Amino acid sequence: MVEHDNKQPKIPDNFRLLDGEKIYKFRSYKFSPSILKPSSLNEIYRLTAATNEYEVGTNGPAIAALSSELHSVRHENQGLYSVIFGRDSLRVAIDLVDHYPKLAKVTIQKLAELQGTTYNTAREEEPGRIPHEVRLATDPIAIRLTKERGWGWPYYGSVDATPEFIRTLYAYCKISDHNIHFLSQKYIDKNGQNKTIADALISAVDWMQKRMQNNPQGLLEFKSVLKHGIENQVWKDSWDAYHHSDGKIANHEQGVASIEVQTVSHDALLDAADLYDTDIINKHQEASQLREQAKLLAKNIIDIFWTDDKGGYFVIGTDRDDDGNLRQLKIRTSNMGHIFNSRVLDGPEHADKRLVILKQLQSPEMLSISGIRTLASDEVRYREGAYHNGSVWIWDTHHIAKGARRHNDNPEFIAFANDLDDRIIHVVDTIGEFPEYIKGGSEIAINTRIIDVYDSKAERINRVEQPPQEVQAWTVAAILATKWRNSR
Repeated sequence: MVEHDNKQPKIPDNFRLLDGEKIYKFRSYKFSPSILKPSSLNEIYRLTAATNEYEVGTNGPAIAALSSELHSVRHENQGLYSVIFGRDSLRVAIDLVDHYPKLAKVTIQKLAELQGTTYNTAREEEPGRIPHEVRLATDPIAIRLTKERGWGWPYYGSVDATPEFIRTLYAYCKISDHNIHFLSQKYIDKNGQNKTIADALISAVDWMQKRMQNNPQGLLEFKSVLKHGIENQVWKDSWDAYHHSDGKIANHEQGVASIEVQTVSHDALLDAADLYDTDIINKHQEASQLREQAKLLAKNIIDIFWTDDKGGYFVIGTDRDDDGNLRQLKIRTSNMGHIFNSRVLDGPEHADKRLVILKQLQSPEMLSISGIRTLASDEVRYREGAYHNGSVWIWDTHHIAKGARRHNDNPEFIAFANDLDDRIIHVVDTIGEFPEYIKGGSEIAINTRIIDVYDSKAERINRVEQPPQEVQAWTVAAILATKWRNSR
């Protein structure tokens, strides 16, 4: 990418300002697709510091992103994520667990070693919590973030990494009867104490349960305890990703709950219950309690997050007013599709809701040429190049396809999954990279500009468009898993 600056901010072509916004900075880049066909195998080796398939998982978890080997000039954000991120590493591990079980194993153990053991506000650490971002305090990016935001390291500001940890552990253990013995494997925690993987599981479950038991509706909410912590502690972590239908930002002074966090938490409770029932852990009463908790959570997910508006869909989440009253964040997003990958809507009694969600995801507002839009095109904050408000994330579309394929009793779901697979493969072949995300417009394209706006309503600068990371681990894993499935 070759950079050139615009000396005076102006409204870029094909860009829409929202009410109260003005251009703060605009910078564009040149991008030329590679003439070489990208290799997902080569990139997973790079992301895991491996030289061949047998080494994947030998040298630690996958890092979140890398710069492409094909470009010598970078935009200013390239290379920011070349470290372990709990959520990212776990997602890569679980998507590839059937082919690279060793990667799942090493990811679980590494994150167990870093699992929270105490309460620390600067790190947002809590006992049992799985870290979000793993950096040494001497890392230049860590130094900058500590100075600007007051973060300590590792930083634990994620609400979904912990249930994803449980799910990945379960996925690894169920591969074979032998793998269940991994629960007995010993490691040394961040305080130098001897622990087993079973201890890490129990600690993660305890963290989830404490959060949910202290919540009036039994939800797993997030709210940063830091003034400058991550406001949305989920995969859509842009500060403006969680908002109301009129565009008003969610109230982060109170707890916010995301639909996909509840669904993955529901399944994590069930997975943990099965592991508790093993002879290694032998907590049968607690297992029964976890299943009851999951049953209640499933009911609350449907009661709280479903709306009949626009034909019916699951809203992105909930926030609370200043008095603590629950409110729906009533926007259509790709998050609703994650429920296909959960057991919340399994069973014939939920067939109608599954079909309604399928139709929503197939609507022209949600489905673009590249995949499922993060935000429907008829929502107020939609912009095709926005990070989480209109772009398409390949892993997100793959995750939805993977979930749709679970419901193979209806051929419509299989056809939908196959169509999504074809779209993301075509995107990567067209772009010639494994981008973090792509634009959600009518053409296959990536962002080639940085656009910062000043939002006078929120009184802050908002980066609404930027080029993606060139090689994103989630993307690589999604493409690799899709190609493996297609080759069967």
